[in-house]
Amino acid sequence: MKHKLVLVSLNQQQIESAKKVNGSRKQITHALICGPHGNLFGTEKFCRKYYSAWVSVFPLLFDEGVETDNFEIVDYESTFDLVTKLIEIHDPLEKASNPIWQEIEKPQKKKKTGFFQKLFCTK
Repeated sequence: MKHKLVLVSLNQQQIESAKKVNGSRKQITHALICGPHGNLFGTEKFCRKYYSAWVSVFPLLFDEGVETDNFEIVDYESTFDLVTKLIEIHDPLEKASNPIWQEIEKPQKKKKTGFFQKLFCTK
């Protein structure tokens, strides 16, 4: 199931909540919400970098990117290693939808030949 990738410009109350959870010294103005997979909090430049890339890199996870000022955030904690998590979810979906990957991953049945068989058998 595809989800929306949402770039949120946080209001002051959301910024305070995010700083309380992620650290008061961290610069937080925006959030990147990746559906049920997790969140990223940071500056506009930091969030926009991933926002612009992930819509095209993970097309089987995100159908579109949306920018908004109003979004109800449930969890203010940044998801640790979110990129790896998205890759682990996306790769099996990509391999299942691509018949070339299915042929590559089929096990090739090859008869194993031992030393003596190689030595004494002629082809």
